[in-house]
Amino acid sequence: MSTPAYAIAHTVLPNLMKLKGATTVVAAIERKDASMFQQVWAAVPHAPQLIADGRGAYRIGVITLPAPKQMGEAHMCAFVAKTGDTSVARYFLLEHTYVLATKSDQVVLSERDGRRQVNRGSGPKPTGDAKADATAFVDAIMNLIEPKAVDANRAYK
Repeated sequence: MSTPAYAIAHTVLPNLMKLKGATTVVAAIERKDASMFQQVWAAVPHAPQLIADGRGAYRIGVITLPAPKQMGEAHMCAFVAKTGDTSVARYFLLEHTYVLATKSDQVVLSERDGRRQVNRGSGPKPTGDAKADATAFVDAIMNLIEPKAVDANRAYK
């Protein structure tokens, strides 16, 4: 069943990036300008933390999301833009899931690729410290974008 928090993370925010452009969204996060996202929280009262990070040619804006209560809801999302290249616009989620085989909660890093949601593997487990969690999230994203080592078990895009 889809919840408002799920819809925000999987539909509303990716569409906002599509309409405004990744560069504009990341710039708002860098300025800590929450007004761009104000209409997003109409159905789910939430005061997001906006955390910006820069890694080489990439600018990354992270937004904390309401604490997940169901599978598929996300802890946070990230918008990725590349300096000087407006064609690069990527959207990632740090999602909550439950694995029946191990009967345990897990965290998955996923990416929105057009209309598809692509599982990119395990993600860093949130600690409750938004800044530290965002840094670990960005580290995981950058390992996908610019891997430092080749992993024989991973399908590269």
